[in-house]
Amino acid sequence: MPKNLIKKNNQGERLLNQFRAPFVRDIYYAYLINGARRTKVEGYPIIEGYMVSDKLPNDIAQWDQRSQVKDKSTTGISFYSPDKYLSGVINQPLKYIDELKEYQVVLGMDASPFDNMPPVVQKSQIFINLALTYFFGKEGLDIIPNVRIGTEATYDSLEAYPKNHLISIGTNGFIRERRNIDIMLDQIKIVVDVIKPPGIIVYGYDYLKIQKLDLFSYPRNKGIKIHQYDSCMMKRNIVLNDIKRGGIKES
Repeated sequence: MPKNLIKKNNQGERLLNQFRAPFVRDIYYAYLINGARRTKVEGYPIIEGYMVSDKLPNDIAQWDQRSQVKDKSTTGISFYSPDKYLSGVINQPLKYIDELKEYQVVLGMDASPFDNMPPVVQKSQIFINLALTYFFGKEGLDIIPNVRIGTEATYDSLEAYPKNHLISIGTNGFIRERRNIDIMLDQIKIVVDVIKPPGIIVYGYDYLKIQKLDLFSYPRNKGIKIHQYDSCMMKRNIVLNDIKRGGIKES
Protein backbone atom coordinates (compact mmCIF):
# COMPACT_ATOMS: atom_id res chain seq x y z
CA MET A 1 0.00 0.00 0.00
CA PRO A 2 1.45 3.43 -0.88
CA LYS A 3 2.91 5.17 2.15
CA ASN A 4 1.13 8.40 1.35
CA LEU A 5 -2.19 6.66 2.01
CA ILE A 6 -1.17 5.70 5.55
CA LYS A 7 -0.76 7.80 8.65
CA LYS A 8 -0.38 7.12 12.37
CA ASN A 9 -2.55 8.43 15.15
CA ASN A 10 -1.31 9.23 18.66
CA GLN A 11 -1.59 5.59 19.67
CA GLY A 12 0.57 4.50 16.76
CA GLU A 13 -2.30 2.79 14.94
CA ARG A 14 -2.12 2.76 11.19
CA LEU A 15 -5.07 4.52 9.56
CA LEU A 16 -5.93 5.14 5.98
CA ASN A 17 -5.82 8.72 4.90
CA GLN A 18 -9.12 10.03 3.59
CA PHE A 19 -9.15 10.65 -0.11
CA ARG A 20 -9.81 14.26 -1.02
CA ALA A 21 -11.98 13.37 -4.00
CA PRO A 22 -15.59 14.59 -3.49
CA PHE A 23 -18.05 12.07 -2.09
CA VAL A 24 -20.87 11.26 -4.50
CA ARG A 25 -24.09 10.52 -2.64
CA ASP A 26 -27.08 8.67 -4.03
CA ILE A 27 -28.91 11.59 -5.60
CA TYR A 28 -30.79 9.13 -7.81
CA TYR A 29 -32.89 7.91 -4.85
CA ALA A 30 -33.17 4.53 -6.55
CA TYR A 31 -34.44 2.71 -3.46
CA LEU A 32 -37.35 5.15 -3.13
CA ILE A 33 -38.81 4.19 -6.49
CA ASN A 34 -38.06 0.48 -6.46
CA GLY A 35 -40.94 -1.22 -8.30
CA ALA A 36 -42.44 2.00 -9.61
CA ARG A 37 -43.79 2.37 -13.10
CA ARG A 38 -42.13 5.26 -14.90
CA THR A 39 -43.23 7.94 -17.34
CA LYS A 40 -42.08 7.38 -20.91
CA VAL A 41 -39.97 10.46 -21.57
CA GLU A 42 -38.27 11.54 -18.33
CA GLY A 43 -38.80 8.42 -16.23
CA TYR A 44 -40.63 10.06 -13.35
CA PRO A 45 -42.03 7.51 -10.86
CA ILE A 46 -45.78 7.11 -11.30
CA ILE A 47 -47.95 7.48 -8.21
CA GLU A 48 -50.59 4.76 -8.20
CA GLY A 49 -54.24 5.54 -7.63
CA TYR A 50 -54.56 3.07 -4.76
CA MET A 51 -52.04 5.11 -2.77
CA VAL A 52 -54.16 8.27 -2.83
CA SER A 53 -56.51 9.00 0.05
CA ASP A 54 -59.92 10.61 -0.32
CA LYS A 55 -59.92 11.71 3.34
CA LEU A 56 -60.23 15.41 4.08
CA PRO A 57 -58.37 16.30 7.28
CA ASN A 58 -59.79 18.70 9.86
CA ASP A 59 -56.65 20.78 9.60
CA ILE A 60 -53.31 20.85 7.78
CA ALA A 61 -49.96 21.57 9.38
CA GLN A 62 -46.66 22.28 7.69
CA TRP A 63 -43.57 20.23 8.43
CA ASP A 64 -41.51 22.92 10.17
CA GLN A 65 -44.44 23.77 12.49
CA ARG A 66 -45.53 20.23 13.34
CA SER A 67 -44.62 20.60 17.03
CA GLN A 68 -47.76 22.72 17.38
CA VAL A 69 -50.13 19.96 16.23
CA LYS A 70 -52.50 18.86 18.99
CA ASP A 71 -54.24 15.92 17.29
CA LYS A 72 -52.26 14.19 14.56
CA SER A 73 -55.04 11.69 13.89
CA THR A 74 -57.25 14.40 12.40
CA THR A 75 -54.47 16.50 10.86
CA GLY A 76 -52.82 16.34 7.47
CA ILE A 77 -49.10 17.01 7.39
CA SER A 78 -47.71 19.00 4.48
CA PHE A 79 -44.25 19.95 3.27
CA TYR A 80 -45.22 23.50 2.34
CA SER A 81 -42.17 24.78 4.19
CA PRO A 82 -38.97 26.51 3.13
CA ASP A 83 -36.78 23.95 1.40
CA LYS A 84 -34.08 24.19 4.08
CA TYR A 85 -36.44 22.47 6.53
CA LEU A 86 -37.04 19.51 4.22
CA SER A 87 -33.48 18.21 3.88
CA GLY A 88 -33.79 15.80 6.82
CA VAL A 89 -36.85 13.96 5.56
CA ILE A 90 -35.59 14.06 1.96
CA ASN A 91 -32.23 12.51 2.87
CA GLN A 92 -33.52 10.07 5.50
CA PRO A 93 -37.20 9.37 4.77
CA LEU A 94 -37.20 5.99 6.53
CA LYS A 95 -36.33 7.74 9.76
CA TYR A 96 -39.64 9.62 9.66
CA ILE A 97 -42.07 6.95 8.42
CA ASP A 98 -43.38 6.04 11.89
CA GLU A 99 -43.89 9.70 12.73
CA LEU A 100 -45.71 10.36 9.46
CA LYS A 101 -48.02 7.39 10.08
CA GLU A 102 -49.45 9.23 13.08
CA TYR A 103 -51.08 11.82 10.80
CA GLN A 104 -54.43 11.32 9.11
CA VAL A 105 -52.97 12.02 5.68
CA VAL A 106 -49.62 13.04 4.24
CA LEU A 107 -49.52 15.63 1.48
CA GLY A 108 -46.79 15.05 -1.10
CA MET A 109 -43.26 16.43 -0.92
CA ASP A 110 -42.80 20.06 -1.99
CA ALA A 111 -39.21 20.75 -3.03
CA SER A 112 -39.50 23.93 -5.08
CA PRO A 113 -39.07 23.91 -8.89
CA PHE A 114 -38.81 27.69 -9.31
CA ASP A 115 -39.35 28.93 -12.85
CA ASN A 116 -36.02 30.81 -12.80
CA MET A 117 -34.11 27.58 -12.20
CA PRO A 118 -32.51 25.82 -15.18
CA PRO A 119 -34.97 23.22 -16.55
CA VAL A 120 -32.73 20.35 -15.48
CA VAL A 121 -32.87 21.57 -11.86
CA GLN A 122 -36.64 22.01 -12.00
CA LYS A 123 -36.97 18.44 -13.24
CA SER A 124 -34.70 17.20 -10.47
CA GLN A 125 -36.83 18.91 -7.83
CA ILE A 126 -40.01 17.43 -9.28
CA PHE A 127 -38.38 14.00 -9.43
CA ILE A 128 -37.56 14.26 -5.72
CA ASN A 129 -41.17 15.24 -4.96
CA LEU A 130 -42.56 12.31 -6.90
CA ALA A 131 -40.00 9.82 -5.58
CA LEU A 132 -40.69 10.70 -1.94
CA THR A 133 -44.45 10.75 -2.46
CA TYR A 134 -44.34 7.36 -4.19
CA PHE A 135 -42.19 5.99 -1.37
CA PHE A 136 -44.62 7.23 1.27
CA GLY A 137 -47.48 5.56 -0.57
CA LYS A 138 -45.55 2.33 -0.94
CA GLU A 139 -44.85 2.38 2.81
CA GLY A 140 -48.59 2.43 3.47
CA LEU A 141 -49.11 6.10 4.29
CA ASP A 142 -52.37 7.72 3.18
CA ILE A 143 -51.09 10.29 0.70
CA ILE A 144 -52.54 13.16 -1.30
CA PRO A 145 -50.18 14.13 -4.13
CA ASN A 146 -48.91 17.67 -4.06
CA VAL A 147 -48.65 18.94 -7.64
CA ARG A 148 -45.81 21.28 -8.56
CA ILE A 149 -44.64 22.12 -12.06
CA GLY A 150 -42.20 24.69 -13.38
CA THR A 151 -41.73 25.89 -16.93
CA GLU A 152 -43.13 24.09 -19.97
CA ALA A 153 -40.19 21.67 -19.94
CA THR A 154 -41.65 20.07 -16.80
CA TYR A 155 -45.25 19.65 -17.94
CA ASP A 156 -44.77 15.99 -18.87
CA SER A 157 -44.28 15.26 -15.16
CA LEU A 158 -48.07 15.46 -14.85
CA GLU A 159 -48.19 11.99 -16.43
CA ALA A 160 -46.91 10.69 -13.08
CA TYR A 161 -50.09 11.65 -11.20
CA PRO A 162 -53.17 9.41 -11.21
CA LYS A 163 -56.14 10.98 -12.95
CA ASN A 164 -59.47 11.54 -11.23
CA HIS A 165 -57.99 11.60 -7.74
CA LEU A 166 -57.70 14.26 -5.05
CA ILE A 167 -54.62 16.51 -5.27
CA SER A 168 -53.17 19.33 -3.21
CA ILE A 169 -51.72 22.69 -4.21
CA GLY A 170 -49.98 25.22 -1.98
CA THR A 171 -50.25 28.93 -2.74
CA ASN A 172 -47.64 30.16 -0.25
CA GLY A 173 -45.04 32.26 -2.02
CA PHE A 174 -47.10 32.71 -5.20
CA ILE A 175 -49.27 35.67 -4.25
CA ARG A 176 -46.79 38.45 -3.55
CA GLU A 177 -46.22 39.59 -7.13
CA ARG A 178 -48.63 39.79 -10.03
CA ARG A 179 -46.22 37.94 -12.31
CA ASN A 180 -46.17 34.94 -9.94
CA ILE A 181 -49.96 35.03 -9.63
CA ASP A 182 -50.32 34.87 -13.41
CA ILE A 183 -47.88 31.95 -13.58
CA MET A 184 -49.84 30.08 -10.93
CA LEU A 185 -53.17 30.69 -12.68
CA ASP A 186 -51.77 29.26 -15.91
CA GLN A 187 -50.30 26.26 -14.08
CA ILE A 188 -53.59 25.52 -12.32
CA LYS A 189 -55.35 25.34 -15.70
CA ILE A 190 -52.74 22.95 -17.07
CA VAL A 191 -52.86 20.73 -13.98
CA VAL A 192 -56.65 20.57 -13.99
CA ASP A 193 -56.89 19.78 -17.71
CA VAL A 194 -54.36 16.92 -17.47
CA ILE A 195 -55.08 15.32 -14.09
CA LYS A 196 -58.83 16.05 -13.91
CA PRO A 197 -59.07 15.90 -10.11
CA PRO A 198 -62.51 15.72 -8.45
CA GLY A 199 -61.21 17.98 -5.71
CA ILE A 200 -58.23 20.14 -4.81
CA ILE A 201 -56.88 20.75 -1.32
CA VAL A 202 -55.56 24.31 -1.20
CA TYR A 203 -53.05 25.18 1.50
CA GLY A 204 -53.05 28.96 1.67
CA TYR A 205 -55.14 31.61 -0.02
CA ASP A 206 -57.66 30.60 -2.66
CA TYR A 207 -59.06 34.13 -3.01
CA LEU A 208 -57.23 37.46 -2.93
CA LYS A 209 -59.44 40.11 -1.38
CA ILE A 210 -57.48 43.17 -2.47
CA GLN A 211 -57.35 42.06 -6.11
CA LYS A 212 -60.81 40.48 -5.85
CA LEU A 213 -59.30 37.49 -7.60
CA ASP A 214 -60.47 33.89 -7.27
CA LEU A 215 -57.29 31.88 -7.83
CA PHE A 216 -59.29 28.70 -8.43
CA SER A 217 -62.14 30.01 -10.56
CA TYR A 218 -61.09 27.75 -13.45
CA PRO A 219 -61.50 24.45 -11.57
CA ARG A 220 -64.56 25.76 -9.73
CA ASN A 221 -66.24 26.50 -13.05
CA LYS A 222 -65.57 22.90 -14.03
CA GLY A 223 -67.35 21.63 -10.94
CA ILE A 224 -64.18 20.69 -9.10
CA LYS A 225 -64.46 21.05 -5.33
CA ILE A 226 -61.96 23.36 -3.66
CA HIS A 227 -61.08 22.53 -0.05
CA GLN A 228 -59.23 25.52 1.38
CA TYR A 229 -57.07 25.35 4.52
CA ASP A 230 -55.44 28.32 6.20
CA SER A 231 -51.65 28.23 6.16
CA CYS A 232 -49.53 28.75 9.26
CA MET A 233 -48.86 32.30 8.12
CA MET A 234 -52.57 33.01 7.69
CA LYS A 235 -53.35 31.66 11.16
CA ARG A 236 -50.60 33.79 12.64
CA ASN A 237 -51.95 36.89 10.90
CA ILE A 238 -55.44 36.21 12.27
CA VAL A 239 -54.02 36.05 15.80
CA LEU A 240 -52.02 39.25 15.29
CA ASN A 241 -55.07 41.07 13.94
CA ASP A 242 -57.12 39.94 16.93
CA ILE A 243 -54.38 41.20 19.25
CA LYS A 244 -54.39 44.59 17.54
CA ARG A 245 -58.17 44.81 17.98
CA GLY A 246 -57.78 43.91 21.66
CA GLY A 247 -59.74 40.70 21.29
CA ILE A 248 -57.14 38.33 22.74
CA LYS A 249 -53.80 38.51 24.45
CA GLU A 250 -50.73 36.92 22.92
CA SER A 251 -49.38 34.10 25.06
